[in-house]
Amino acid sequence: MLCVSINFRAFTEARDEAARNTYLATQIQSLQDENLSLQEEIHTLKTNPEVIRREARRLGLYLQP
Repeated sequence: MLCVSINFRAFTEARDEAARNTYLATQIQSLQDENLSLQEEIHTLKTNPEVIRREARRLGLYLQP
């Protein structure tokens, strides 16, 4: 009976760890996707003149010649 109790406890701990691992892997993937999106936005903000003008206008920094 003691063996069954110990094995059941080990099984439930392993199951909980597997679930936690899956959850964390999903969170990591989500954060990596968000990071990639932000990097693309930064690149666009640095290199696209129209986007730069639009953001400058939005911030009140752009004066049209």
